[in-house]
Amino acid sequence: MRLDFPDPPLHGSTFTLRPFRHADFGAAVAFGEDPDTARWVPPLPADDPAGVVTEFEQYRADGDMLHLVIADLADDRYLGEVMLVMGDHLVGEVGCGVVADVRGQGVATEALGLLIRWCLTDLGLGRVQALVAQENRPGLDLATRLGLMPEGVLRSYWGDGVERVDVVMHSILRGEVGRGV
Repeated sequence: MRLDFPDPPLHGSTFTLRPFRHADFGAAVAFGEDPDTARWVPPLPADDPAGVVTEFEQYRADGDMLHLVIADLADDRYLGEVMLVMGDHLVGEVGCGVVADVRGQGVATEALGLLIRWCLTDLGLGRVQALVAQENRPGLDLATRLGLMPEGVLRSYWGDGVERVDVVMHSILRGEVGRGV
């Protein structure tokens, strides 16, 4: 299933969700190095702006992943990102992160809520899920605010070769849109 960009594009009160651009690279690298998020954010798929743009586009064209930048409406600056990874059976897994200077302002909640609603309505997924490390309190709180239901703990699910962490599986179903998102 090819993943098309949301049409019309998804807009929040202060941001838009758009494709990654070359100009986002420096801010995305800094975001990935932020000590508060580095453990939870996957590394960029390439070491240069053109490579990142190419990889994200290939993932989208292959139907594997849709990555969108949260960009400020006023100046188009990188505020963070949301992503959807496609699984079997019309199930998508979502993730989100925002830069330090907009945390606590509702940007992550609004952005991820827009993506989830689009996935369950326009894209027609039957289930959207999020895996959140048990020690990632902001991520757990975000899932709760969006109405995702915790389903259980996956023990020792993520690892970096040194340490493994437990994650909580959260989900929301197509028929539950409106409950939180």
